Amino acid sequence: MCFNASLEKHAGCASLHVVALNYRALLEELTQRLPQLTQEVLTPLALVIDGEIVQEPFLAGFSAEAELHFIEKIAAG
Repeated sequence: MCFNASLEKHAGCASLHVVALNYRALLEELTQRLPQLTQEVLTPLALVIDGEIVQEPFLAGFSAEAELHFIEKIAAG
């Protein structure tokens, strides 16, 4: 799990090894390990798995080796 500059300030680190294999477990693990990263901070962000933005993160699973990032969602206008 890699954090962008904004999340790095909340997390206190640039990256973190996680054991979660789906989005729901990822949110739970991050909020338990880093209480300052609340679901209110994380859920408005887009999840990127191995360089691909996931449109429906609750439906996505990923491997233990996957590279994960949270980024700001891109708004369509």
